[in-house]
This record gives sequence, C-alpha cells and structure tokens, in this order.
Amino acid sequence: MLELIFQGFMEWAYGLALECWEYFSSSLLDIMSMDYAYMKSHVPVMVSIAQVLLAVGWALLIGNLVFQALKSMAVGLGFEGEDPKLLFTRTFVFAFLLMASPQICEVGLSLTAGIIELLEIPDAINVTLVDEGVFGSLGAAWLLVIIFGLIIMLKVFRLLLEIAERYVILAVLTMTAPLAFAMGGSKSTSEIFGGWCRMFGSMCTLMVTNVIFFKMLLSVLSNVPSGLDIIPWIVLVLTIVKVARKADAIITRIGLNPAITGDSLGRGFPGTLTYLVMRSATSHITKAIGKSTGKGNRGAASGSTTGGPRRSVRSAQCCRSYCKLSGLSSHTATEYFAGGGWTRLCFSA
Repeated sequence: MLELIFQGFMEWAYGLALECWEYFSSSLLDIMSMDYAYMKSHVPVMVSIAQVLLAVGWALLIGNLVFQALKSMAVGLGFEGEDPKLLFTRTFVFAFLLMASPQICEVGLSLTAGIIELLEIPDAINVTLVDEGVFGSLGAAWLLVIIFGLIIMLKVFRLLLEIAERYVILAVLTMTAPLAFAMGGSKSTSEIFGGWCRMFGSMCTLMVTNVIFFKMLLSVLSNVPSGLDIIPWIVLVLTIVKVARKADAIITRIGLNPAITGDSLGRGFPGTLTYLVMRSATSHITKAIGKSTGKGNRGAASGSTTGGPRRSVRSAQCCRSYCKLSGLSSHTATEYFAGGGWTRLCFSA
C-alpha cells in the first residue's frame, strides 16, 4: 500500500515537473528568433545605454585621431607614428561607419534571423518523453521513467539557458558596436575592431548552430524507441545536448572567435585555489631547501679552510724526497684548498 502511495506521489510530482519544463522551454524559444526588438522591449535601458556608447565612440574616434597625429609629429624624437594621410583617411571612413554601426549590426542580425527562419523554429515544445510501456513488464518501470525524464529535462533546460546567455552576449556586442568602430580609425588600434567583427560574426554563426542542434534534439525526442533500444536513445539525447553546449569551443577550433559560455564562475575556483596553494608551498619548500643547501656548502667550505694551511705527513714525505733530488737543505710541505681540490706546495728555507 505504501509503495503504491509513494509511486503515485512521484508520478504526480513528475507530471508537474514535466508541465513546468514544457512551459519554460516554450517561453525560451523566443530567444532563438534573433529579434533584437525583444531585448529592447524587455530591457528598455538598453536604448539609453546605446546612445551613451555612441557618444563615447565619437569621443574615442576623435581622441585616437589626436593621439596618433601627435605621435606622427614626434617621429623625429624616436616615436613610431602612422602616415598622416592614411590616418585621416581611415578616421574619415570609420566616422561614417560609426554613425551607421547600429544599422550594420541590424543587417547582420537580419541575415542570421533569415537563416533561422528557414530552419523553422517550433512555436512550442510538446514532447512525449519515456513512458512505462517502453520497459515492458519491468516492475520498476515507473522509477526508470522518472529518472530518465528528469535527466532529459535538466539537460535540455541547461542547454536553453546557455543559448539565452549567447543571445545576451550577442545583444551586448550589438550595443557596444560604436566603441569597436571607433577603434578602427588607426592602424595601431584596428586589431580591436577586427576582434569585435570576428566575435560578432562568430556569435551569429553560433546562434544558427544552436537552432540546428535544437532541431536535432526535438527530432530525437519525438521518436521514443522501446525495449533495450531505450538505452542507446538516452545516450544519443545526452550526447546531442553535450555537443550543443560545447558548440562554442568547437567553433573556436576552426578559427572563429565566439564567446565561451556555460561555465559558472565558481566551477573552476576550487581547482585554481588548490593549484595556487600547491604552487606557493612548492616555491617556499624549494627556497628553503636551496638556502639550507647553500648554508651547508658555505659551512663546509669555511670549516675546511679555517685555520689556514694544514700540515700533511704524506705530503711532507713526498716533498722531502723531492727536495733531496733538488738539492734543497730544508723544506716544508703545505696543502691549501683551492680550485675545488687540495694543492700541495713546497717551500724551501
């Protein structure tokens, strides 16, 4: 009796979670339409921020022109400057591009939205997940249905949140376009403009890739197999979601420059903290060992050399034989530590 009550409660909670998932997932589909008006309507402050950034872009363009012109006039003092003709020509051209930067971004977003429209995004998500009939006469079929269903819902919802992050980044890139166009006025700062162009184009490409993976995911979820084929089907669903979340890294590998999203700020903190602690400890240990070794060597050297020269019986005997052959009447043998070894010296009276 208790088992039936528990099973009924879990199935009821699972049904509520499934309805909430379908509602939130259908609501997040609007972010795939690439309609910049959606962000403007829901974040009205973006309009005023865009106007402020447009004014800042003009200030950067003019300020960069003055700075580069001063550097060109100081070429004789050793500074590297640009050709004044090319400098003023680039500034003149990018002044018009700066003025039309919102329209240029709108063209790029419209092209991306056209491709997405051809892919036909659904208006709502109505997906039938795993049911008990898939597992046949298995007694714990209801539990497997809940587990597999929750895994799929969680993975897909995280994918939609990551797509929303990419959409917000693309909106911010569109809003900061005047600053990027202002940096194209001179050759020395043109790399900033080129980097913005690569990221903007890469993010537009990434949004199209998101729709492709999402369409593939909906197609897989619409055909639920039965029997043992359910295990490879679950693996396929999870693989599609995982690859879709890594689409930004995959695009980066082929030479584009999208923004990397999806990793929370605190995920890599424990590993980074551990690395810093271990690195600091290793550095202190290495320094302590080096200091102790250095002191030991200096102590051995000083202990060996203190007291000046030392008398060696064996050296004296060898030196006595040498002196007899040389005809010396008196002699003494002394050893000194020099050049990494002991050196024997013979002195005659």
